[in-house]
Amino acid sequence: MKRRIFISLFILSAISIGITSALVSFIMYSEFYKEMRIEVKQEAKYVAAAANIDSKAFLADVDRISKDRITWIDAQGNVLYDSEENIANMDNHADRPEVKQALLSGEGDSVRMSATLGEQTFYYAIKLNDESIIRVANTKSNVYATLAECLPYVLLVCLFMLFITIFVAKKQTKSIVLPINTMDLEKPLSNDIYDEFAPLLRKLDQQNKTIADTYSALKAERKEFASITENMNEGLLILNAGGEVLFANQKVMNIFSKSREKNTGGHYLTLNRSSEFREAVEEALLGEPSERRLKQNGRCYQLMATPTYENGTENDTELQLSGAVVLVLDITEKEEADKMRREFSSNVSHELKTPLTSISGYAEIMEAGIVKPEDIADFAGKIHTEAKRLIALVADIMKLSKLDEGTIELVPEEVDLRRLAQEVVERLSSQAASLKVSMTFEGPKGPILVKGVRTMLDEMIYNLCENAIKYNHEGGNVTVIVEPAADHHQALLKVSDTGIGIPIEHQDRIFERFYRVDKSHSKETGGTGLGLSIVKHVAKYHQAEIKLESQEGKGTTISVTF
Repeated sequence: MKRRIFISLFILSAISIGITSALVSFIMYSEFYKEMRIEVKQEAKYVAAAANIDSKAFLADVDRISKDRITWIDAQGNVLYDSEENIANMDNHADRPEVKQALLSGEGDSVRMSATLGEQTFYYAIKLNDESIIRVANTKSNVYATLAECLPYVLLVCLFMLFITIFVAKKQTKSIVLPINTMDLEKPLSNDIYDEFAPLLRKLDQQNKTIADTYSALKAERKEFASITENMNEGLLILNAGGEVLFANQKVMNIFSKSREKNTGGHYLTLNRSSEFREAVEEALLGEPSERRLKQNGRCYQLMATPTYENGTENDTELQLSGAVVLVLDITEKEEADKMRREFSSNVSHELKTPLTSISGYAEIMEAGIVKPEDIADFAGKIHTEAKRLIALVADIMKLSKLDEGTIELVPEEVDLRRLAQEVVERLSSQAASLKVSMTFEGPKGPILVKGVRTMLDEMIYNLCENAIKYNHEGGNVTVIVEPAADHHQALLKVSDTGIGIPIEHQDRIFERFYRVDKSHSKETGGTGLGLSIVKHVAKYHQAEIKLESQEGKGTTISVTF
């Protein structure tokens, strides 16, 4: 724009200078021509006056006196003398306009093409006393010569003016453009600028508001999108039709152990080169939704790849494949839960089948009448024992089911953990004594309060203590300790025994449902295999931490920190 303004100003100024120079030259030419005619007329009068006195003497010396062409013509038009041409070669001049006028009125003039000189010439003729004619002539070439002498000065002035024009044009251009260059485009209406720019500034202000509103909306949408994608538990991957990564949330980067900055914009295979991942994405990029399962870093993931589409041209109503969206779900816990559910179903079937088979067998023998009368009581006792075991098993299964589903309506309260543990120890003392196991309780005199459900806490402590008694030796010990934790903001329950202990290879699984280290011993003790699983669920509900310490043949200590 600056260049165009400068060129426009320069061309306009140059044209103005050119027109002015031409006009000045024309005026100078007119003035020179006018001056020439006056000079010719004046000179003709001087020559005529001298010729009237002594024409021959004057004409003999006229070449030295005058620079103009002088011609002497008699009354019949014959040329008697010419200062520039041989009179022998000249025609009769009686028909020349200036000669005719001079013969009639004493003076005459004309401007015409000279037959002798071949140039445009001004003639002035005066009649002498002897009726002859003196004529003085001067050509326009003399005017042009005079004008040519002045032309260099005119050109110098024009050149000087052109330099001045360049300087002024640059300065003026800068002055014109400065308000435009310094214009505040963020606040267009605050600019003090040319009135012609007012519609543009109003339009800019309107567009700025529209852009600001659009930017705010986009920013809010982007923030919302980021808030959703960055806080979701699933990995999200968005690809274009060429398989390049357009977006990847932090979760998917963590899953693939990659850096977002290094991989965004790259090919999807830079994230993971497994066949499952590649096949899922390839099918989606071909327009087919696909699902795969991927094992990565010891965890199991479900890949769900879906093609994405967008509209084509305005006249094209068909959708065009634009890329794919890949959702990566961590299903490790789900897989483990499914596995545990299958194992649980199998174990439940087995555990229920065992006492039912025993009951059915004893009843069948009794029904057949092959039991001696004195043995009926023994058989009935066995059926009763198996039935109690079955009832206990069903009760524990129902408890676990309700704990899993969260259908039990529980009201937490302040519970004195020390007193509750002491009550459990007192209830189990007779059972421990029958197995020749001693039980002791250790704890402070004052209450140790925890927020929880009393019945659930009671069952947890009972199961821990009952296990410590059942899996002990004759003459063994069970110690129950309740005390504040080190920071006095937590409570610690510890149940220790000197029993058979747990081999290290089984310690990670003893809290699983129906898991038994020694199945034969468990059967002897009448356990359901669900006690420690219930303990784990109760601890989880109370946000307590369980710690197991055990040595095979030396005993076990289970600590629960609330």
